Amino acid sequence: MEAIGLIGFGRFGQFLYKYIASDYIVTIYDPHKQQEPDFETYPFAALEEVAYNPLVIIATPISAIESVARNIAPLVRPETIVMDVCSVKNYPLNVLNEYLPEYAEIIGSHPLFGPESVTKSLRGKTVILSPIYASTKSFEKIKAFWKGLGVRSIAMSPTEHDRVMAWTLALSHFLGRGLGRLTLPSVRLSTKDYRILRQLIDLVNRDSIQLFQDMHRFNPFTREMRKQVLRELQSLNDELDHMV
Repeated sequence: MEAIGLIGFGRFGQFLYKYIASDYIVTIYDPHKQQEPDFETYPFAALEEVAYNPLVIIATPISAIESVARNIAPLVRPETIVMDVCSVKNYPLNVLNEYLPEYAEIIGSHPLFGPESVTKSLRGKTVILSPIYASTKSFEKIKAFWKGLGVRSIAMSPTEHDRVMAWTLALSHFLGRGLGRLTLPSVRLSTKDYRILRQLIDLVNRDSIQLFQDMHRFNPFTREMRKQVLRELQSLNDELDHMV
């Protein structure tokens, strides 16, 4: 697998390209970015050419998956491996399975890292893989792809992934976005806990609002998570009020 087609060149697409461009022949499709002068040196190509590669990585927002699936359906070759990198798994995998031809190999992946958490190397990082629409052979190829980047892979069903991520990912983004709406003081004399909280807020709010909205919109387990969190916060608030 020497050639890769990369669909989507946002923050994560650009980040991933940096780590694979030296080992693979990469062609990119992003009709918005390829019009910008800052990206004129990158290997953009027509969608037909990008989708023709043996591995096609979709690095678009979750909400764009259906449009991408419809567009590449008549373009992918037999035994093409199509892999998304979304932070939600059930929805994109179901969409890809619905629109892509039966001969396409579909593997879901969620890299548990990104531009904010990686400085020099991907070594030691983790990716979750959901190979429910792919052969063992294709799954092994994808495991080898990530291993070559220094990334360890963990197989997980889409439902288990979404249930876990509702708490380990969506919760932190929910709190960070919510607290980010407050006018919090920035003072020299602050506790370590407060500084950590400010770091969380800053980190979460660097991601796009679309990513935040999509991870809650397309993960069915986040609604119950938010209900539980708000219920317990309200209960705690009531307990404190009754102590006065």
